[in-house]
Amino acid sequence: LIGMGLLSIPILTSPDFNSFSEMVRAIGFQRNFLGYLLLLIFYYLNYYWLVPEFYTKKRHLLYISILLVCFVIITYLPDVIFKMQGFSPDPNMPLPKKMEGIPPESGLEMPKAFKKKQPPINIFELRDSFLIQFITVTILSMLLRLDNRLKEMQNEKLKAEVNYLKAQINPHFLFNTLNSIYALTLKKSDQAPWAVLRLSEMMRYVVTESHSEKVPLEYEIQYISDYIDLQKLRMGRHTDFEFEVKGNPSKKRIAPIILVNYVENAFKYGINPDEPSKISIFITIDSKGVELIVENKITVKQNDLLENTTEGNKNTKKRLDYFYPNKYRLDIDHRPDFYAVKLYIELT
Repeated sequence: LIGMGLLSIPILTSPDFNSFSEMVRAIGFQRNFLGYLLLLIFYYLNYYWLVPEFYTKKRHLLYISILLVCFVIITYLPDVIFKMQGFSPDPNMPLPKKMEGIPPESGLEMPKAFKKKQPPINIFELRDSFLIQFITVTILSMLLRLDNRLKEMQNEKLKAEVNYLKAQINPHFLFNTLNSIYALTLKKSDQAPWAVLRLSEMMRYVVTESHSEKVPLEYEIQYISDYIDLQKLRMGRHTDFEFEVKGNPSKKRIAPIILVNYVENAFKYGINPDEPSKISIFITIDSKGVELIVENKITVKQNDLLENTTEGNKNTKKRLDYFYPNKYRLDIDHRPDFYAVKLYIELT
């Protein structure tokens, strides 16, 4: 758009605008069009090379020197090419009648209007030097480049934060599952090998998939299922547990390890071998996205877990904001004896 705008200026301001053939033959139009074409080339040169290589690296003196060279080229190259310095007459312009037929050797002087005038170069002649246009293009290309660089830095910062959050999440899962397996080994349970296999599958998912931006939704649901199977090992007979998945997850992709935090919270708050517990987890997939509903009765002391849970929720919220801006709905109902989460993510 900027290129089209620059190249349209000499066309729209030409006095021969109504006649295209006359306009393109006019030396003045050719000179102006070349000047704006050089401005356009300078715009891209400044945007892609000069600003990142000189201005942002604080090589300001060299940057200003190159700008001055570019300004001189843009201002005087069209004049050099079309020989339009001064007021050179058109060779086809008819002479006044009183000069017709007078040979050059007669000694009579040609009128001053028909003499080639060679004024000294005036760099401040705004109309001929493209000074205003050059300053405008310089500032515009610089601001756009700096704004683009700022967005790139913000995006890199967000990616670094997401990678850091993943690094925080993974050891936490490992700690919880190892606790469950440790309890099985103490009991010398036959379920210990099965639990180790489940843990192996979970760790394979974490290592191979968690660094991807998106993974198949069925992988994420399988990861949650494996996590739930391991947590069932420490459920007592007083726990009322319900887990259900509805819908077809195929051909849908989701950010990895983004749902399980809320499932994990239910087991943190909702399992107590000395009290009746209730945990309900529902995953519903529709044509546009996935819905997760987690409800549990709070049966443990909140002070022991509140800080870690709050931090985990903040981390998940940051990841949701990063991967699904304006594409998710999150409702959390936290009461003294009840905790519920309803999360819907648009995946299309």
